[in-house]
Amino acid sequence: MKTTTTLLLFSLIFLSGGGYAESGASLTGTVEDPQGARVPGATLTLASRTGGAGNTTTSDSVGAYRFDRLPEGDYLLRVEASGFAAFLAGDIHLSVDQAATRAIPLRIAGVPQQVVVTASGTPQSPDELSKPVTAIDKSDAEARDNFALSDVVDLAAGVRVQQLGGPGAFTTIQIRGLRTEDTAVLVDGLRLRDASATQADASGLIEDLLFTDTSRVEVMNGSGSSLYGTNAIGGVVNVITDDGGGRTRGSVLTEGGSLGTMRGRANADGGFRDDSVQYSFGLAETDVTSGLGGDAPFRDTNAQGHVTWHILPTVQLAARLFAGNSFGKLFGSPDVLGNASGEGIVNATPNVTFLPAPDDPDSTRAARFLTGALILTGQPSPSLDYSVSYQVEANGRT
Repeated sequence: MKTTTTLLLFSLIFLSGGGYAESGASLTGTVEDPQGARVPGATLTLASRTGGAGNTTTSDSVGAYRFDRLPEGDYLLRVEASGFAAFLAGDIHLSVDQAATRAIPLRIAGVPQQVVVTASGTPQSPDELSKPVTAIDKSDAEARDNFALSDVVDLAAGVRVQQLGGPGAFTTIQIRGLRTEDTAVLVDGLRLRDASATQADASGLIEDLLFTDTSRVEVMNGSGSSLYGTNAIGGVVNVITDDGGGRTRGSVLTEGGSLGTMRGRANADGGFRDDSVQYSFGLAETDVTSGLGGDAPFRDTNAQGHVTWHILPTVQLAARLFAGNSFGKLFGSPDVLGNASGEGIVNATPNVTFLPAPDDPDSTRAARFLTGALILTGQPSPSLDYSVSYQVEANGRT
């Protein structure tokens, strides 16, 4: 079985590389502000419209960028830079061994332009979609200091996020008023499932998901069952991992607050070997040492990463990982004592009008999850592409 699989992969790589020269096409140019000055450090993402090999890079110290070893086909180019509106170009066509040049004129920050993949499984601009898709990128989440993935999803219209308590409490996501299990949760287009859930959905994992090494979150309102299965009746939440690429860069965030709350996040992105290998990694943690009442601890650690190897201009192999480990103390609900009489507000008095929930030190919840995938994509011709993926999932709780 292993020999057959290996031969199949090598056959796909050979077929994909047979129609193109090793060099491939290239796209170069500069990123400029409204006055024509060069913009260094801009992030450029080139996505193939067929869903095949794409690329990410950053502009250098003089605002120049370069994409090499690209297969023939149509592309979407998205450019982001701090203080400027995102730029989107959807009219890029590259021929075999073509050396194309394009200057990118940025404008002062305004309405962002997005490239989304959830609606059809291939990159598209929003004006090409038949279903409403909200894309919430990293800058939107960081500007609002949203740390949990559920808080990021809550920014989308038509979505109800409900958390039954403080950090670590059971959290649900509902789209279009349908049931929790009617929302499919994806990581890079592949289903995230809870093996212990009766409907095989991700509802038991939502409270443990942090916004870690995520490029953007796409929320689609409308049925996506034809692409993503039975749990996508109401809508889809797709967590897109950062591709990395370009110059080496990173960030570190630490903050603290009341109730003994500390949280932090660290990210690193970049590429090497002329961006033929691109990577991104992230680590996030939330730690509540006391919590409400002084004895409601919660800890949640997430790790997320993505590595892409551009084997040939038409073939790329990607590996990604998303894992988490959490621990929290559980509390029951308080019991009402007696029958409320009269009208107006009845003051809540412990052991008089209600019986507080018992503080049981043995009532705890420990949970773990892991989802990883290997994805081989290729483009034997401009009108034909393929994707072969292998996914592993594991989760448990005690």
